[in-house]
Amino acid sequence: MLFLISSAPDAKEFQSAYKLAKDMDADICLLQNAVYAARQTKDNNIYVLADDMRLRGIAETEIAGRVIDYSQLMDMMAEADKVVGMF
Repeated sequence: MLFLISSAPDAKEFQSAYKLAKDMDADICLLQNAVYAARQTKDNNIYVLADDMRLRGIAETEIAGRVIDYSQLMDMMAEADKVVGMF
């Protein structure tokens, strides 16, 4: 299962989505303002969208998780048994 999260880390929507994804042991892809959370987590199943990270001035050396591009995200979505968008 793949969770797509775009809300800022301090938003209630982010916190609910992140907890649900962790409880389900799902992969998480951080998009838009959610990429800020990659600075705070040490989680292995976190993916961070490169373009959104760079637009916000975040360097790869500042984050935990794996940096992916849109093409890799599309591949992950196609391969996942379920994709959940939490905005």
